[in-house]
Amino acid sequence: MQSLGQQDPRTLGRYRLLSVIGRGGMGKVFLGRGQDGRLVAVKQIHPHLTGNPEFRARFRREVEASQQVTGAYTAGVVDHDADAEMPWLASEFIAGPSLQEAVGEFGRLTMSGLKLLTTGLAMALIEIHRTGLVHRDLKPSNVLLTNEGPRVIDFGIARAMADDITLTATGAVIGSPAYMSPEQAECRALTAASDVFAVGAVIAMAATGASPFDAASTPQVLYNVLYRTPDTSAIPGGLRALVDACLAKNPADRPTPEQLLDAADRLAAEPVWPVRVRRRVADHQAEAARWAIGVAEEPNAAPRPRRWWRPGPVPVAAAVSVLVLAACAWWGVGVEGRAEAMSDPPLALTVDETRRLDICELLKPAVLTDLGTPMAELSQQGVNGCSTLYANPAGEKIYFSLNIAISAGETESTLELVGGAISWMPVFGHHQEARICDRAVITQSGLPISITMQVQAPSGDGCPMSERALAAVVHRLSVNPPLREHDPDSILLLDPCAIIDAPVVLPVIGDPARETSYGPHGCAVAGRDAWFSLSFEDRIRPDSETGVVNPRSTITVAGRTAHIVSRSPRSCDLRIMIRPSRDDQAEAVNTMIVLAEPVTVDPCDASATLLAPVLAKLPTS
Repeated sequence: MQSLGQQDPRTLGRYRLLSVIGRGGMGKVFLGRGQDGRLVAVKQIHPHLTGNPEFRARFRREVEASQQVTGAYTAGVVDHDADAEMPWLASEFIAGPSLQEAVGEFGRLTMSGLKLLTTGLAMALIEIHRTGLVHRDLKPSNVLLTNEGPRVIDFGIARAMADDITLTATGAVIGSPAYMSPEQAECRALTAASDVFAVGAVIAMAATGASPFDAASTPQVLYNVLYRTPDTSAIPGGLRALVDACLAKNPADRPTPEQLLDAADRLAAEPVWPVRVRRRVADHQAEAARWAIGVAEEPNAAPRPRRWWRPGPVPVAAAVSVLVLAACAWWGVGVEGRAEAMSDPPLALTVDETRRLDICELLKPAVLTDLGTPMAELSQQGVNGCSTLYANPAGEKIYFSLNIAISAGETESTLELVGGAISWMPVFGHHQEARICDRAVITQSGLPISITMQVQAPSGDGCPMSERALAAVVHRLSVNPPLREHDPDSILLLDPCAIIDAPVVLPVIGDPARETSYGPHGCAVAGRDAWFSLSFEDRIRPDSETGVVNPRSTITVAGRTAHIVSRSPRSCDLRIMIRPSRDDQAEAVNTMIVLAEPVTVDPCDASATLLAPVLAKLPTS
């Protein structure tokens, strides 16, 4: 938000204007406050759109009709003045980012976010169409995100704008071409099915990062809308068929909003925004609270003196109290009483995000920025790590290795605190100074994992660079973690601790047994008689791991061939190829067991006993 300009009004109707929210093709939007303390978004229509007297009449009719829309997934219109020199309307203020802003900053939504978005948009259409309105301009910038779900805005003037003779005579495009239905692009009569088409395009954008009809020019976009079948292959499988149905060229072939809602309910996901989106919602709530209580400032503005009391009606404080409380979770209070954004927000990955992380993406130049120039291809180290070579300005080689799998407990027991913090997480390492230096942090929420960066410098101390690289990785994980798309039956999406069979494990491991998450894809169980771990791995080449090159012994476990990777009198490592993943690579299950002395059973037999019930719970290859 920005301060009001010299030419901006200070009031519109009964609303005192506090700041400028934004500007668009239809007008300027202000943050306003009513006499009862309620915050509203006040849109003042541009003068050049109000020259036709018929426009004002249509504007009044459509806004009055839109005041009947009061659903939970819309921002209802609460007031308007069609007779003002520059007409305006006030709608419920929604403190949250637009879908356009969220996807642009954080990337495409997770399946959980897509389910919440689809459900909310379907509910919004049901409510809007109930009043006889058609939105006509449903697009990502007209969808605001709150913790409860999406909210659709700007349905109060769409039809009045579209019918304006002056605009259509000049050939102006009404609506956003990339989200128009074919019938709207051809200026045909519109029905509720036109909004369903727009919803399909919006969901596709949220799932892929771009409109399915994007092109270099508006004419090409309109051509794509009218004649081309969009490529929706990047949309997650459970949602793709629904989007395809919404984007049918024939309106009669599209689902109704009620059918859209039913289909969204069947999506296999928990409807919730990613953590980084929820964090941004809190940022918007905090900013609105600051403007509402009069302590917001422009960037680089001189500090204001602290004011303990501000004149104003008592209801104002009550109206913003909820926003202020919500802001406290993400904003600190400066010594002068001014709310300030955290420059180093805490890292908060969901369990799903942690299991889908693309580790190698975190070692690309877009993340490491000024730490050097890439010299070699990224080298995947199983599913949990990646390494690569960079060159410093002198042309010397710098080796970077990233691992996001070691358990938090192991990190705390094998590394020492070296001082400092990254995103509120203490920094660990082996050495204060070393040419080969590692730095690690431990996540404070979600799965207990550590993020470890090792740097091999050509000379001198590699620890400062290791810490800088780790900070860059954590920052990327905080704002937009790179996620891999797995098949629905991928074992990498499973919780290994959840599928270890406790009744089978206890007699072998010994009681008491302690279970520990071992990174995103591993679990370890330690008992009196043995230590056992189960982990899932990806990008394994069967020919090198099953003995074609270097023959290895095998045993049969639950009808499957298990390869003995290594063994000793007390230990055994097994690997079973589960399913192909990509090219000549596959997903695999690994187990390791270490028996306490005296050893009374064969370790590979003991490992096979624990592995058998696990295999029964995995998808077949």
